[in-house]
Amino acid sequence: MLRRALVGLVATLVLSACAAAAPAPTPENAGPVEIVLERTPCFGFCPDYRVTISGDGGVLFEGRRFVNVTGEQHGQISPAEVEALLARFDAIGFDELRSEYRGQMTDLPTTTITLTRNGRSKSVLDYGGVSAGMPRAVRELQDEIDRVAGTSRWVLRDGRPVRDPPQP
Repeated sequence: MLRRALVGLVATLVLSACAAAAPAPTPENAGPVEIVLERTPCFGFCPDYRVTISGDGGVLFEGRRFVNVTGEQHGQISPAEVEALLARFDAIGFDELRSEYRGQMTDLPTTTITLTRNGRSKSVLDYGGVSAGMPRAVRELQDEIDRVAGTSRWVLRDGRPVRDPPQP
């Protein structure tokens, strides 16, 4: 009886040593969190900018054309707001979405969302995407990123998109 228990214990130890356990995500191995929203121009006056939100709530706005403020601008949001955005990504199943949603039309701006976390990046490109089967929740997420990052202070002039190109 003792011999059987000892053999069973040794077998259990050997088998458990062979099983590879994935390390639990920690700040050291989870990698940085970054949310990027990029909007490109159309043939008209669509705002052209990129906004990046880091995991600690840092906001970097890079205005290019047809925005109220060109160049780099910095802001800050709370870590709780970053967590709420990450929850929205999860709620819409962002990781399972297609990488591109392209409609069969021209003269539209392109909007791309990129989420980097846990050492992985995923991007979703929207070019008339709702008409190409993209869930409306992706457009709502784009708007939510803009709202949380506060991009309207750099994109809009008097509450409206800028219609004249920036002066050199």
